[in-house]
Amino acid sequence: MILFIDTHDELITIGLKKGEDIYIKEKLSESSHSIYTMPMIEEIFKDSNSDIKDLKKIIVVNGPGSFTGIRIGLSIAKTIAYALKIDINSISSLTAYLVSNNNGKKRKAVIKDSKGYYIGAFDEDNKPLMDEYYSYEDNLNLPCVEKKLSINKIIEYCKDMPSENPHHVKANYVKTIEVKYDK
Repeated sequence: MILFIDTHDELITIGLKKGEDIYIKEKLSESSHSIYTMPMIEEIFKDSNSDIKDLKKIIVVNGPGSFTGIRIGLSIAKTIAYALKIDINSISSLTAYLVSNNNGKKRKAVIKDSKGYYIGAFDEDNKPLMDEYYSYEDNLNLPCVEKKLSINKIIEYCKDMPSENPHHVKANYVKTIEVKYDK
């Protein structure tokens, strides 16, 4: 079984692939990810009549996105992977959108925040065209994918990735932190 955790945005998405079946839970949450995420994981195991001890892998979205949301999803995923001694892979939210919306063309994923845009782009074969980056304008002239996820496509994309050490799974902030201070 493979558990998918995405808390990078207002929509929390939890998925569980058990054999050929996929179970999905989603919940809109502006600022209560810490309240909803673990109960959603418990529900998905209950709904699928599964035991968390049978997990073989976790895939977690590591951002960019909500600072707190990302930290919650990563903390849960890393803790479960470490405790059960199972494989873990992280995937960026931009890559998750691009993989989910593969239409055989060069394309970009864009996540807008209050000041600019997080941008990622893939070619026809799901290979990155460049490193993900932050820009104050969206000037990459490629078709933009929808902000929707296909857990099946994401699991397929991650299937051959080497497992990461849970202690080394980190948030993907893309944008540098801006700090102003007076001397």
